[in-house]
Amino acid sequence: MTPRAASPPDLTRTGILIVEDFEAMRAILRDLLARAGASRITYANDAAGALTLLERHRFDVVLCDLHLGHGKNGQQLLEEARHRQLLAPHTVWLMVSAEKTADMVAGTVESRPDDYLIKPITETLLFSRLKRQIAKKRALAPIEQAMRDREYLRALRLVEAELEQSNPHAWDLKRLQADLALHAGDYPRAHAIFEEALNLRDLPWAHLGLAKIHFHEGHLDDARRELRKITDGNRAYLEAHDWLARTLVRLGELDAAQDVLLRALDTSPHAPTRQAELGEVAWHRGDLETATRAFQRAVDLARDTPLRAPMPYLWLARVQLARGDADAAQATLTTLARDMREDAGASLLAQAMRIPIHLRVGERDRAQALAARLGADLRARARALPAEAVFDLAGPLFELGDPATAGALLGGVVGNNHEHPEYLERAQELFARAGLADEGRELLAGAARAATEIMNQGVRLAHEGRLDEAIQLTRKAREQMPNNARLLLNHAYLLIAWMEKHGRDLDLALETRECIETARRLKPEEKRAGELLTRLELVGNDLELA
Repeated sequence: MTPRAASPPDLTRTGILIVEDFEAMRAILRDLLARAGASRITYANDAAGALTLLERHRFDVVLCDLHLGHGKNGQQLLEEARHRQLLAPHTVWLMVSAEKTADMVAGTVESRPDDYLIKPITETLLFSRLKRQIAKKRALAPIEQAMRDREYLRALRLVEAELEQSNPHAWDLKRLQADLALHAGDYPRAHAIFEEALNLRDLPWAHLGLAKIHFHEGHLDDARRELRKITDGNRAYLEAHDWLARTLVRLGELDAAQDVLLRALDTSPHAPTRQAELGEVAWHRGDLETATRAFQRAVDLARDTPLRAPMPYLWLARVQLARGDADAAQATLTTLARDMREDAGASLLAQAMRIPIHLRVGERDRAQALAARLGADLRARARALPAEAVFDLAGPLFELGDPATAGALLGGVVGNNHEHPEYLERAQELFARAGLADEGRELLAGAARAATEIMNQGVRLAHEGRLDEAIQLTRKAREQMPNNARLLLNHAYLLIAWMEKHGRDLDLALETRECIETARRLKPEEKRAGELLTRLELVGNDLELA
């Protein structure tokens, strides 16, 4: 018996963008869509043309080929469109490809299109997927908009309202509900939702949610147990592999962590963040060959995407230098300076990290001249530089007779990480190697003490009701310690307390959110960040906590 073809969706008023480099395929898709009444169809031959159109118009549906010839592919296009918020909350993105291999499918799904269609595309397949995804995206669009507006409590209330009635997307809503609670730092509520879901069905996303809670609460063996339930025998759930690798790193099981990351990359090799994580694990294991390949892939994959960042370049140069390939390290830093020329911090690092390279190859005079030229800039930005770059620079600066710059850099790291003794130990060791153990002990203790005293003084002023003075104190300290997660959250707490007393202020609200989100990037497991986001949203809002 021949199956009955699905009735077409009504696309008469649907704005559609087709991104496809082959004219014949564009014609096929156009003809298929026309059978559902589609007439508002726009075409792009490549990612650059698609981005221009997405900047100017809001489309209801995007049909995008995975391979687009030169330039960005469909996966990179989707990532950039999302990063720049060029898609409406209800926009459906269907990725199209002739690729049927597991790694290509898994890699494409990692960028989370709404659906993935394998060529040749039939009318029945296209219409059934479009009908389902359009209905789902329209139903969830208000929730998506609230999340984009970073109004997570409102999003949670919308989810709960949808769940109170019969809803065909109940499982999607349950997952959103749990993820929103997790984001807000409400671990008991998230835990209850994940457990409730698991009592009904064995759902991998619920096991992953429980694992995240265990990880953030420091219950690493429990996190590993939940993650093994997903990853054993399931190569496709790549996010679970990432969390398992992080958990194993925390447990000190680096060999197992590297195996997990390699398995995930074998399934989906086009993930720059995962490649960078593999590079770090391999470095700490002393596997410099794997580290080199991983960091090079991370750099290549993230180039011309929103995921581009200086650290993979710096890690790659570090590994290349450790392998004795100074020319390759120099070339990597040149590439960093070119690729991120608009970033002043990255440009400074691209220059500064040549200092240890010059020393390694015996070019002491060049290293000395470069250190002298960059010294003032390095001291001025000492507290904003990444810790690993600082540790690579400090030893050469001591060797070149510049303890002032080296001390400023190391003091900045300790000030930003005063609650982490491992940073203090590494910094003290560098002072000791330079024959300055006593001076280093005094300087570093002072940096840690200053950070602690500022925290305590701010809390004391707040308890005395002197919020304005407390805010001025922590705001000034934030300028000196911009990467201190605890300070950022303390400052956010004070700003929220002020607005709870005096009323919401837009500028203060923006400052608060910036502090919280920066702290969360620096310390993703910090539960307090989610709790403060919830309090911020409640300031001047009629929402109430459940």
